[in-house]
Amino acid sequence: MPVNSSDHWSEYWAQGRLTSLPQDFAANYDGEVAEFWNEVFEKVPEGGHVLDLCTGNGAVALLAAAYFNSMGRKVAITAVDAAKMDMAAVAQQFPVQSGLASQVDFVADCPVENLQFPDQSADLVTSQYGVEYCDWEPAARQVFRVLKPAGRFQMVCHTPSSDMLAYMNREHAEYARLEELGFFSAVDDYVDGRTGHEALKNAFSTISSRLEPEFSSNGSALFGSVLGLLRNALDMTGQQLDSNREALQAYRFQMQAGRDRLADMLRVNQALDDDPDWTGVFVRAGLEQVRQGQIRYRGQHNAGQYYEFRKPQEPADQNQDG
Repeated sequence: MPVNSSDHWSEYWAQGRLTSLPQDFAANYDGEVAEFWNEVFEKVPEGGHVLDLCTGNGAVALLAAAYFNSMGRKVAITAVDAAKMDMAAVAQQFPVQSGLASQVDFVADCPVENLQFPDQSADLVTSQYGVEYCDWEPAARQVFRVLKPAGRFQMVCHTPSSDMLAYMNREHAEYARLEELGFFSAVDDYVDGRTGHEALKNAFSTISSRLEPEFSSNGSALFGSVLGLLRNALDMTGQQLDSNREALQAYRFQMQAGRDRLADMLRVNQALDDDPDWTGVFVRAGLEQVRQGQIRYRGQHNAGQYYEFRKPQEPADQNQDG
């Protein structure tokens, strides 16, 4: 069952990102994705409670806050994540979101497999690109436990056939290419003091000459970022390089965290591909599947698969103990 470390995700959310797909969404989810969630929120009763799982920096929770504001409705919103969140960074990058964030109760260090919420306390449980990263069996039991009778669980998941998976596979190959070119080892050797600035510049010069034509061919954002760093480093004196050692180390850390997050996403997608009926775990936990389908973003991109489940009015006794 997919389970991931939260450290590299905490680093990501500390950058103030709202979604896990910044290449597609400049700020929060919009278009058909936002429209989909607004239709989901419409069914929440006045005075109800929405619980957003694996929230990251609260993208879906903030969509909920915006929707209920626009409708003049009072609904409690709680957003949880196993990683640490950084709403201050979000407010700095997206000031318009800061007012919405104050309407959401954010709970960090809260894995779905061990939710600390009362039984039958949520009218709607949501997740976008989240629950599939959890240990499915205990996560499903927790979702069942916290839902009120007739409450709904709505999730949007990656699909192995989605356009996002194709993007992730390309980026995975790009990280492997950087490793093949010796970029990571050159940085590590310099940062750890095994080589000096002259050896670093020699390595960077060779890597740059090989990477430039590939970047010209594919326009990779990852390659573009690395080439920018290489050019800056090659323009520096040895003393300037030494004084920027910590900055180079921070860049290397962010690159590794990004690679680890990508590995998480690819591992989860492989698990979904290996077990196409994985969502049956929620039915076995006691929920009823209501519907499923695809979300097409901007009318063409497959943004993922959605699933809606409902808790029966009178849940089966064997599922009561969660």
